[in-house]
Amino acid sequence: MPPILLYEQNRTYVIEKFHNGHFDYIDMVLEAPQRDFFRFVASSLLLERLSESYPWPRKKEEVPRWLFVASDMAMRLHGNHAFHGYPWVIRTGGMLSAFGPKLGTRHTDKATGEERIECQGFNGKNDYPRQTPCDPDFLRKIAKDTPARQQMRWFNEDVQKIFRLHRFLDKAGIFIGDGSYIFVPDNEHYEGSVKMLFDEHNHPVGKEREQKMTPAELKRGQWRRCYKMISLLHTNEAGDFFLYAGLRIVPGNEHECPILWEMVDEFVSVMGKGVIKDLIVDRGFLDGEAIAKAKRLYGIDVTIGVRRNMNVLEDAMGLVKLPETRWEHYTRDPPEPPVPFKRHYADAPRPEKIEKREATRQQTLATKRATGELPPAKEPEQIMAARVKELTSWSSCSVPLDLVVCRSPGDQALEEAWGILSTAVHEQSAIPTVKHYHLRVGIEERHRHLKGFWELDDFTSPCFALVVNQIIFTVLTYSLLQQQILRQARKALNRATKSRLMEQLTPTADHIIVYTDHYYAVFDKLGYTDMVLDVPEAARDKLRKILRRKRARSRVVFATDASP
Repeated sequence: MPPILLYEQNRTYVIEKFHNGHFDYIDMVLEAPQRDFFRFVASSLLLERLSESYPWPRKKEEVPRWLFVASDMAMRLHGNHAFHGYPWVIRTGGMLSAFGPKLGTRHTDKATGEERIECQGFNGKNDYPRQTPCDPDFLRKIAKDTPARQQMRWFNEDVQKIFRLHRFLDKAGIFIGDGSYIFVPDNEHYEGSVKMLFDEHNHPVGKEREQKMTPAELKRGQWRRCYKMISLLHTNEAGDFFLYAGLRIVPGNEHECPILWEMVDEFVSVMGKGVIKDLIVDRGFLDGEAIAKAKRLYGIDVTIGVRRNMNVLEDAMGLVKLPETRWEHYTRDPPEPPVPFKRHYADAPRPEKIEKREATRQQTLATKRATGELPPAKEPEQIMAARVKELTSWSSCSVPLDLVVCRSPGDQALEEAWGILSTAVHEQSAIPTVKHYHLRVGIEERHRHLKGFWELDDFTSPCFALVVNQIIFTVLTYSLLQQQILRQARKALNRATKSRLMEQLTPTADHIIVYTDHYYAVFDKLGYTDMVLDVPEAARDKLRKILRRKRARSRVVFATDASP
C-alpha cells in the first residue's frame, strides 16, 4: 500500500534549515482535536494496520486505503455523515494539519480574501485544482461496494486483533452485551429494516401485549421502522473507558439472544480464551446452555439478571427467608458520575467571605429540610442483598449458579425483590456481584451518547452497506477517541457528551507550523517571530524568493480555478 503521509516533529532540524533559507510549507492552524486524533492513530501504525485489513472492494488502489479509512473517521468525528459534505470536513477539520502539505495546503486568495484548499490527489489525473484529496463520490462508492457482512467481519475480527496488539484491552476482561434499536425514516427502501409497534417509552410491543393494551395506550404508541444493533462493550471496573469489541446489525424483529452468544463464540475463536473473563448481560439473554458453554469451554463468568417466573429465583426466595440469612447493605453509586467540569478551578483557593457565605447557605438548607419547607435531599439508592450459593435448579444450565437476591431496606416481604445470577461461585459476599451488574448501565449511556450526540442514526442513504459503514466507523472513531483521551490521563472526559468533549479538547491558542523535509515544528506567534528575526542576512533573500514564488503560484492556481 502507498505510504501514509506522516511528518515527524523535529524543532532543532526545522530551525536549522529555516536559518539556512530552506522550508517546504508554512501553515497557520488552530489546535483542533481532529488533528491530535489523527496524529494519535497514525503515529503508532494503528491507521496503517486498520487500512491494510480493510476489505477493499477494488482490484486497483489508485487512492490509498488509509485515506479512505482516515476520511471516513474524520466525517464521523466531525458529525458530518453525508459524503457530499467531505470538502467541508477537509476545510474545517484537522486532517491537513495532521498529515502535512502533501495531503493539501491552505492559501488565501488576495482578490477575494477567501481561504482556499489545494490538494494534489494521488492518481495523477487532476487537470484542475481540487479542494479534497480524493473525490467525495469515491468515498461513497467504496463504502457502498464493500458488503455489509464483510464490514462487520472486519470490525469484529481484524479491528479487535489490532486493538489487542495496541494494548487497548484491559486485563480484567470485563465485557457487556446488549441490544439496541436503531430507528430510520419510514422508507421501505431501507434494506433489511422492519416496521414494529413501540409504546410511548420506545419499548417494542409484541402481539400478546398489543391485544391487552387499552385504546389510549395504543394511541400513545407508534409504528417505527428500525434495525437492531447487538454489541459487545469493553470497559474496566471504574468505567475509565468504553471500547466497542463487537457489533452486529440485523432487522429489528430478530431476537438478540442467539446472536450475542454467536458473537461471543466468534470473539473467542478469533482472540482466544482469557480475553473475556466477565460477561455482563441483562435477562433478555437468558440461555442456560449458552451460559454453561461460556463457563465450561471458555472460562467466562456470566452475570445476568433473572426473570421473576424462573424456578431458580423462587428457590432462592425461599432460602433467603430463613433466619440465618446474612443480608448485606449496599449503597448504589450514581450510574454515571458527573464529569468534573466547573466554572472555576477546583484547586483554586476561595476567599474567606465566599467560604462563610456557602456555610451559611448549607445551614439554611438543612434547617428548611428539617422543618419541611424543602423536600429532603435525595439519598443514594439503598439495596439489601443476600447471596445463595450453588443452585442447580435451572435444568438447562449444567453449571452451578449463585443467585443474589436484592431488595429495598423496607421490603421485608420480598414483594419487589429481584435477582442476579452469576457463575462466579467463588464469591462469598453479595456486594461484588451487585456492583458488577450495575456496570451494565454504562452501555445504555453509550447508546444514548452515540444516538444523541454522535448522530449515529442520522442516515442519508437507505443502502444497507452505507448504513453499516456509518455505524461501524462511528463506533470505531468513538472507541479510538476514548483510548486517546485515556492515554492523555484525562479519563474523566470519556464520560462527557461529544459537544462538551470537543470544547475541552480544543485549546484557544493558534500556532504556526513549519514543514521541512518530512519534519515539522510548531511555534507560537512570538516564537515564530523570534526565529524569523534570527535568520542570517545571507539567507533572508533566499527566504523572500521562496515566499514570493509560493504566493505567486497560489495566485495562478486561483486564477485558473475562477468561475467564468
